Amino acid sequence: MASHTFEIGDDDFLVDGEPFRVISGALHYFRVHPDQWRELIRMGRMMGLNTIETYVAWNEHAPERGVFDTAGRLDLARFLRDVAEEGMHAIVRPGPYICAEFDGGRSRSPQRARGRRL
Repeated sequence: MASHTFEIGDDDFLVDGEPFRVISGALHYFRVHPDQWRELIRMGRMMGLNTIETYVAWNEHAPERGVFDTAGRLDLARFLRDVAEEGMHAIVRPGPYICAEFDGGRSRSPQRARGRRL
């Protein structure tokens, strides 16, 4: 994968020193089977997108204290590699709260540790 620079110019975002307009669409990797990621990313590119935006669902990655899952549909690194290999950029929205029609999207473990209920 190629390395790029990103800057905020006076009037534009700059990628590798050139003006860049972000044209993005959301694809929540944790809601889609990993075998479908490439096809959906490619479809986005074919529709004119140059960037894929995704949340990171901590409630899925960290279901309880001391547990962090990156397997299968939670393999964010693989998803981002797929995005890059399709020649696209990514906007990653790590939270801690994602509000993606989800139960908050944050890890439940800190609330449980304090005896709170969600």
